[in-house]
Amino acid sequence: MQTETRAHLYIFGANVIYGLNYVIAKVALSAIPPFALVLTRVSIPLFIFGLLAVTLEKQSVKRKDHIKLFYCGLLGVAANQLMFIKGLDLTSEIHASLIMITTPILVLIMSWFFLRDPLTWKKAIGVLTGAAGVWMLIRSGARDAGSEATLGGDLLIMGNAASYALFLVLAKPLMHNYKPFTVTFWLFLYGLIWVLPFGVPEALHMPWQGYAPGVMWSWAYVVFISTLVVYIMNIIGLKLGNPALVSIYIYTQPLLATLVAVLLGTDQLTVTMVLAGLLIFTGVALVSRKPVQKESIQ
Repeated sequence: MQTETRAHLYIFGANVIYGLNYVIAKVALSAIPPFALVLTRVSIPLFIFGLLAVTLEKQSVKRKDHIKLFYCGLLGVAANQLMFIKGLDLTSEIHASLIMITTPILVLIMSWFFLRDPLTWKKAIGVLTGAAGVWMLIRSGARDAGSEATLGGDLLIMGNAASYALFLVLAKPLMHNYKPFTVTFWLFLYGLIWVLPFGVPEALHMPWQGYAPGVMWSWAYVVFISTLVVYIMNIIGLKLGNPALVSIYIYTQPLLATLVAVLLGTDQLTVTMVLAGLLIFTGVALVSRKPVQKESIQ
């Protein structure tokens, strides 16, 4: 199988799993405190990634790269997960999934800022269009009575998308130099350092034996499927592909999350959500298209 095809399969599969996670994680969050959930979501996969790295890869990391891994662990594991889980706890599944697809726009902005990649006028218009959709979405959540979405929750999801976008840009060189389980182990180890102060206080007061089976099954999905499996698939996909490819497949998440949430009755699709979603999708489409000619505005 060609490298490009394998990259598409890994990244698409990861986003399907994560699309379901918006609805399933809400079930776990109905009983489990968000930061305690993040603590288990980092510490348990960390142990498994460590075993895989030691038994399958046995690769050492250069001292200078530990600094990069430390900050990538902050962005791609700690900040990403803390803001996502807490934000999802405070907002609706559809809002969260729509805001998350702004990642390609944020990847473009950060690639332009940090890597000096060219920014065309068409892509600049895409950034503004996507931003308008996000603004409409956040405004509707704060304004609509009875909506599960809140301004704080939407902003946390936006912060999560920004941290993940910056992680995708900064982590790419590490994927070329090291094997996937080795990179993931160190990302989670350094990420755990940042998570501990938030997660431990909540985890100490969790009545694990008192949770309903549905909550525990949802917790297991979040920890083992949408974290362990998804991180492995995304790391391999990023190694085989590129940051833009990973971010583009986030398109699938709101479609699946919206479908499942509406069918199960856990969220409602409104006209404002549709219009905001169209703006965001249009913005991402403009950002993701390859320019026909160079029209840099740098």
